[in-house]
Amino acid sequence: MKCAVHTDREALGGCCNCGRFVCPECKVNVDNQIYCNACMEARLKTGAWSGPTSPLAADNTSGLGAASQLPPELRGWNWGAFLLTWIWGIGHNVWIALVALGGLIPYVGWVINIVMAIVLGVRGNEWAWQKKKWDSIESFRKTQRTWMWWGVGMIIVQFLLMVSIAILVISLIMIAAGSGLDRNFDWHKLLPQT
Repeated sequence: MKCAVHTDREALGGCCNCGRFVCPECKVNVDNQIYCNACMEARLKTGAWSGPTSPLAADNTSGLGAASQLPPELRGWNWGAFLLTWIWGIGHNVWIALVALGGLIPYVGWVINIVMAIVLGVRGNEWAWQKKKWDSIESFRKTQRTWMWWGVGMIIVQFLLMVSIAILVISLIMIAAGSGLDRNFDWHKLLPQT
C-alpha cells in the first residue's frame, strides 16, 4: 500500500481515525495508535485532545477492546445478535457467540441456545462496539438494523418451511386415505421393527 499523501512511498499502516494509509513522515504515534497528520492537527485545533490521554477518548472509541466506551445511545437490546446468535458473532468477531452452537447437543442444547441468545441480545451492542472499528454511531446502528432484518427474514423462512412441510404431510395422508386403501390398515407396520 502507498501513503495517501506521498503516493510514491510505502505506507506503514492506517490512521485509526480516518483509515488513510500513512508513511513514516505522515504518521503520529499516540498510545500505540497510528494517526495521520491531518487527523491529529484537527484534534489539536478543536481541543478534542490536548495531552497524554488517548485522542480517541472524546470521540469514537470503537474497536479498542476493553478500552472501548459504548456510547449511551447504543445501550440496549440487539435483535440481530439475539436472532442470529453464532452467525452474528462470526460477523462481528464476537467469538463467545459460538457457544450457541451448543444448541446441537441432544436434550439440553436448546437451553444453551436460548441462554446464549439472551446474553447476546443484552451484551451484543457492547461486544460489537469493542471488537470492530466503526465509522460512526449511525453506521453501527445501520449495520445492526440490517442484521436484525436478516434475523427476522430467517424466522419467516423457517416458519413458512414448517407450514409447507405440515401441509405436505397432511396432504399425503389425505391422499392415501382417499385412494381406497384398506381402512383397517395397520400404520404400525410401516415403522421399523425392533
